[in-house]
Amino acid sequence: MILILVKLFQGLYVSNSGEPWVEEAELIRRAQAGDPAAFDLLVERITPYLYRVVRRLASDQNEAGAIVQEAWLRAWRARHRYVADRPLSPWLVRIAVNVARDLWRKKAPLDFADLGGEEIVLPDPVPGPEDQLTRKEALERLVRGVKKLRPEYRMVIALRYDAGLSYKDIASALEIPLNTVRTHLRRAKSVLRLWMEAEDG
Repeated sequence: MILILVKLFQGLYVSNSGEPWVEEAELIRRAQAGDPAAFDLLVERITPYLYRVVRRLASDQNEAGAIVQEAWLRAWRARHRYVADRPLSPWLVRIAVNVARDLWRKKAPLDFADLGGEEIVLPDPVPGPEDQLTRKEALERLVRGVKKLRPEYRMVIALRYDAGLSYKDIASALEIPLNTVRTHLRRAKSVLRLWMEAEDG
């Protein structure tokens, strides 16, 4: 599994296309029974999604890779506790969030004020090259802003917009009340809006 993860992150992994496609439920069943090859196939299929979510939580690519790797190791150890009739991705996201939390406990938290506020509205995409460049710059600024958020705000932003989880699934993954999810999202958006306005001068 570790070799597959390293190659995935380096862009060197090539799947064995000669193998027939196996449904995720069957791979999960085999992995829970201790089949490392089935688990490796799950790693191959789900790591790009999991990495995309974790990348938003992490301070850099190395940290994201370490979080994903540790999440998969914990998933392997906890595979018997996974309930097979539930979606696998949210379970893995919850594990990755816990890994990230463990990592952040070792670091000093960023200090941003808890602010209420409005949603950030980016301009609609338009075909002109100048407008496309402006939108790209706005998105890059938004990504920089997300990295400055408090960890709990980064988590809800990543789980909502990168993982596409519902508020209920976010609450379950983070083990917080549904209203807290809504509050964190609202405050995160407010902090981002103020940060972007301040950058505009």
